[in-house]
Amino acid sequence: MLIGKSVGEVGLTTIYGSKAATHLLEVEQVLKGNPGEGNLRISSMPQTCFGSESYLDGDPLDTSQRVIIFETKQGGEWFTMTPAQGVLPFPKDSKLPFH
Repeated sequence: MLIGKSVGEVGLTTIYGSKAATHLLEVEQVLKGNPGEGNLRISSMPQTCFGSESYLDGDPLDTSQRVIIFETKQGGEWFTMTPAQGVLPFPKDSKLPFH
């Protein structure tokens, strides 16, 4: 789990047979886990139950906003934990939504 923001899309990958957009994430703070040092390549988990459309509501990492990301590692690559709840907006001066 970490706080950061996307600095841009850097490619595509595939998970569960669906395309996933990969972003370069500027990591501000690691809250839990060990994603390594510096920027992180992470993909938005696609919505795999809806045919060929990966992001019905848009790619959650396609934002310049500061966010909290719940991530997991699959096959050596980082992904958001879920399609719908892997990324939460987290504006500056916000308090963590948990303890």
